[in-house]
Amino acid sequence: MAMKKLKEEMVVSANKELNRANERFPLFQSKHEGAAVIYEELEESKEALEALETSFKCLWDDVRGKETPCFLKEDITPLKLADMALDLACEAVQTAAMLMKYEMSLAPGAESEGE
Repeated sequence: MAMKKLKEEMVVSANKELNRANERFPLFQSKHEGAAVIYEELEESKEALEALETSFKCLWDDVRGKETPCFLKEDITPLKLADMALDLACEAVQTAAMLMKYEMSLAPGAESEGE
């Protein structure tokens, strides 16, 4: 049940992000433009996930008693990882918003036919 409520909140966030994007930029003029913007957001999501995974591996190594450089122990804290996870969630929300914008751009009556 908690996941359902969280997803509802994420949908609200995606809609807010979509509204912000639509205030600054017009609907996509083509399928190619929309796909390129979505791909960029998806790549940023992947990069955020990779950063989180890499940092978590340092934490995991520390848990297992493996040698971890001191500077990593100081920089890779649970709160830092939580912040990275939130960055990932933000990128995912932006990706969802651009997918919604893509759908809007292709809808009948949209500013463009989206070829």
